[in-house]
Amino acid sequence: MKILALSGSLRAASINSAVLRIVRSLAPNSIEVRLFSGLGDLPLYNPDLESSPPSVAAQLRREVASADALLIASPEYAHGVTGTIKNALDWLVAFEGFAYKPVAVLNATPRAHHADAALRETLITMSAKLIEAASITLPLPSANIGDADLLAMPEIVSLLAGVLVATERAAMKPYLNSSFYIDSQHPAIVAQASKLADGCADEGEIAKRCFEFVRDEIKHSWDYRLNPVTCKASEVLIHGNGFCYAKSHLLAALLRANGIPAGLCYQRLTIDGDQPPYCLHGLNAVYLQQYGWYRIDARGNKPGVAADFCPPLEKLAFPIVNPLEQDLPGIRAEPPPAVVKVLTEHQTIEQVYNNLPDVDLQNHTV
Repeated sequence: MKILALSGSLRAASINSAVLRIVRSLAPNSIEVRLFSGLGDLPLYNPDLESSPPSVAAQLRREVASADALLIASPEYAHGVTGTIKNALDWLVAFEGFAYKPVAVLNATPRAHHADAALRETLITMSAKLIEAASITLPLPSANIGDADLLAMPEIVSLLAGVLVATERAAMKPYLNSSFYIDSQHPAIVAQASKLADGCADEGEIAKRCFEFVRDEIKHSWDYRLNPVTCKASEVLIHGNGFCYAKSHLLAALLRANGIPAGLCYQRLTIDGDQPPYCLHGLNAVYLQQYGWYRIDARGNKPGVAADFCPPLEKLAFPIVNPLEQDLPGIRAEPPPAVVKVLTEHQTIEQVYNNLPDVDLQNHTV
């Protein structure tokens, strides 16, 4: 799991930055805490640059999109949030990758309740999912202490370790939910998930069995020229076929039914050869305690395609081979509208193939 940490202070000896560094040092191997260091380089937000943001703003957006959760620690200036953190959030207001992102807020100074309240209000207005259990005020005796001092305070270390636990739990919740298209509580899904998990020693073995079942037993609709067009996970299981997107819905549902967090990932690939047109390709990410997020591709093997499950090494169906192909950032809990649209509005596999979805490169949306 990836947590992106943002400090609202640019001061070298900032207590807020120190707190974030301590959180990073306390993180287990399955959690990567990354401190974004470019907030001081962000220009003032200008809506005229929205379609083509400066490089540091684009980098911030990429890192936000790829993070499972954000952790913000910011001081209070004149009863308000700092310009540093407010300007960073301004660059994220219209960014799709920020909406509904789990966010925890750390308050390193008990007296700074004005900024803490204002920051929470801004985040909620921006449709962030505030993690209340991880949004705490630290009982620090002074703002003039450093990393070593913080690590020597058992109460602070315990509180910050608890922040990591609460953030991980909140960030994983959407990837365990049953939903309309990833209907992991459908009786057929529950039964198949239980069958696949029977006799497994650990979550890694369960995940491997689920992956191999979808890869090998569920036929790729276009490879085998099979109708009907499926979308919901239960439909894919019942009919035994699906496009890559639909197969990823089934794999996510089987994993979630077994209590293993799973999400959806996408690549932008050429349809044939190394020339346009391009389309989205759907795959999965599974969250394994030993490794964190691990991408797997159950679209189905064939000559030239040999995807496998061998963590921590990724062995996907398709490598990125030209500049306009790309691994799209982020792990989605639900399929994007473009994928749902193509799978639900077309009746035959030929219609789907002729209308495969693509990413909007200008707006960086699917």
